[in-house]
Amino acid sequence: MFTFRIIVFTFVILLTACSKSPESPQTPLKLGINVWPGYAHAYLAQEKGLFQKHNVAVELSLTPDISEMVKRYETGEVEGFFGVFSDVMILNAKGIGTRMVYITDYSDTGDVIVGRPQLASLRDLKGKTISFEGVGTFSQMLVISLLAKEGVKEGGFQAVNLPASKVLEALEAGKMDAGHTWEPVTSQALAKGYQILGKAGDLPGIITDVLAFRKEVIEQRPNDIQGVVQAMVEARNWLYEHPQESLEIMAKAEGMTTAEMESGVKGVHHLTLQENIAAMQPGGALFQAGDYVAHFYLNNGQLVQKPDINTLIETRFVLGIQSD
Repeated sequence: MFTFRIIVFTFVILLTACSKSPESPQTPLKLGINVWPGYAHAYLAQEKGLFQKHNVAVELSLTPDISEMVKRYETGEVEGFFGVFSDVMILNAKGIGTRMVYITDYSDTGDVIVGRPQLASLRDLKGKTISFEGVGTFSQMLVISLLAKEGVKEGGFQAVNLPASKVLEALEAGKMDAGHTWEPVTSQALAKGYQILGKAGDLPGIITDVLAFRKEVIEQRPNDIQGVVQAMVEARNWLYEHPQESLEIMAKAEGMTTAEMESGVKGVHHLTLQENIAAMQPGGALFQAGDYVAHFYLNNGQLVQKPDINTLIETRFVLGIQSD
């Protein structure tokens, strides 16, 4: 009898061990996220139990500034991040294998250059001081590209490296004339009389925001990543089905007023699942944006060769979405 009990006990232990998934939801996926309305619906997925619904635990690690968030990803503090397509390209060029799995939004008036009231247009920034967040970043690319479009070439203005969250503070202190920023700073700057001189939408697709993971995480935890992507698709739909409640949840999570979050959400286009699938196909919007970004970085010496955009994208997760 004693021997029989040992055999049964051992069998139960083995059965339990075998039933555990190597992608156990008790081990959270750590995702870096910064203050940005375009992917703030990640907090809806968290608040409404959508990650849990799809059997994945997620830890959202918030930082105010995107440059700091990307550094945390580089050092391995987080396994994935919500960021900009151009960041994914640069990370891969640095040898950090990273793949985009989902497109959250395109920025229009979400990213802007705000400037002093006496400035009528971007052309007036010739010889003036303007900020962007981080050398070699999407922020620098946006500022240089928008100014070049209006005839103000690189070298024709003074550049300042400054987080987007500090732009209004620097303008108020008289340290510069304009800067690249987004909500909540945009609304705060407009309330003080500053004005928008240029926006991301003037160069459609230049700022495409995505969810990305390290290659090895994708290989090790595909089921968890599938759950995250499915939860984000459902959170995007929840945002538009329940706008007021959603805005309040997102604003609270990111330290904004509801009005600031609403303005930020209006300034982006949140892609549907079908738009995601179309954009990720060869010749789609992601490839068109990638060509522009790669060309910019090649001309600026930040890339030595044009990357194969196919190698930066992992389409299986948007293609694997299941309908309720």
